[in-house]
Amino acid sequence: MHEGRASVEEYLEALARITEAKREPTVKELSSMLKISPASVSEMLRKLASSGFLGYERYGKIELTEKGRKEGGRVLRRHRVIERFLETIGIRKDKLHDEACVLEHAVSDEVERRLRKAVLDAGFVPLTSLRTGGKGSVRRIEAGAKASQRLADMGLTEGTAVTLIKAAPFRGPVKISVRGTTLALGRTVAGKVFVEVAK
Repeated sequence: MHEGRASVEEYLEALARITEAKREPTVKELSSMLKISPASVSEMLRKLASSGFLGYERYGKIELTEKGRKEGGRVLRRHRVIERFLETIGIRKDKLHDEACVLEHAVSDEVERRLRKAVLDAGFVPLTSLRTGGKGSVRRIEAGAKASQRLADMGLTEGTAVTLIKAAPFRGPVKISVRGTTLALGRTVAGKVFVEVAK
């Protein structure tokens, strides 16, 4: 992999995936995910740190900064949008990831928005649209980086099953069941969590 813009995006996407899964990034895991030598990974991490994308010291903790979380989240979101598009046109599941990796660096923001609207919006509704007792699974979150991270910390990540317990009237909070626990979300935040309604 060359050390150009695409390479930076691949690293940030990988770091976003690891962080989303609540694991602490390591040089070893990044090396395995990206199929790059540990020495090259360490070199790129230093470059990313100097560019303000993460905090990193050799043999120390690797942690995305706010700038890094925002950019990594953007690349990861774009990758997932492209995967869904490729799936709809019949690309085999075992090829989706690699094909999306190739395309994600060439897709403009405008094309991504149109792909998301065409592919992802169909059949997905805001969490606030569920009826009491309604069930669904999280498909995307349209909140900012900080809000998205808070929601992830609560267990609301892509694929998570949710049940709407109660929606308070007059734009009050929404109470949901997630991973065996009950959470209360502000109506505005809940409206940015999009779910696929269970059949």
